Amino acid sequence: MNIVVCVKQVMLHDMADESKETGGTSREASQLVNNANDYYAVEEALKLKDRYGGTVTCLSMGPEKCHEQLRDIAALGVDRIVLLSGREFAGADTLATSYTLAAGIRKLGGFQLVLTGEQSLDGETGQVGPSLAEQLGIVHVANVSEICSAHDDRGMVVKRELEDREITIKLPLPALLCIRKHINQPRIPSVVGLMKAKTAKIPVWGPDDLGIEQGRVGLGGSPTRVVGVYHPAGKERTANGEIIRYADDQQCAAHILSKIGACDDKRTGVFT
Repeated sequence: MNIVVCVKQVMLHDMADESKETGGTSREASQLVNNANDYYAVEEALKLKDRYGGTVTCLSMGPEKCHEQLRDIAALGVDRIVLLSGREFAGADTLATSYTLAAGIRKLGGFQLVLTGEQSLDGETGQVGPSLAEQLGIVHVANVSEICSAHDDRGMVVKRELEDREITIKLPLPALLCIRKHINQPRIPSVVGLMKAKTAKIPVWGPDDLGIEQGRVGLGGSPTRVVGVYHPAGKERTANGEIIRYADDQQCAAHILSKIGACDDKRTGVFT
């Protein structure tokens, strides 16, 4: 089974602070880290490879400075990493991003399964996975909490987590799955993996390599755009807190409940 995992790099520092300076957000000027939710998708891909054989390719779209973060992914044991990068891709919303990723996956070719994290920790829209499946013309399942089985000829069986239940779904391949966080415990890179990652080749594909249509990528291909990021007035985050210490657990619990009671909106009036 040949698996493609889409990964993203997100800004480490507070997006709201940058918005005040630039009127928007820019990953070019920011310190980046791998999106934490994507590690669960990478781990599921590696587990499937261990179980069924095949290859795992990670695909990312971002500035060329993402090489350092992608080497952290390479250290986990994936077979290949490709970066889609170019000034033309800057400012892409979820639609333009999914179009670009789809072009990259088609160029890779020969895939049976595409995995994504459930959402990125910056935009938190959860739209890229389903939109990417639509661009590729394949079926998809979101909120996947377990991959039960996968066979190229018989399709897959997965479990999808909803608010109040979990459902089992059978689907054909090729397919795209949006992986829930905490579906697994992402592995820690080995010493051998870290050493290999230092010399791993990460090719960079630009617009000309992908054969994309003009006007469908980057800011120009985005019907939506982020014009500012800020904290709602009156809801600024603070670091103020109180450390409560009692030798007796009952006294500690009573003190905590008194604090909760002072903030309670009286809708329930019951503490447990």
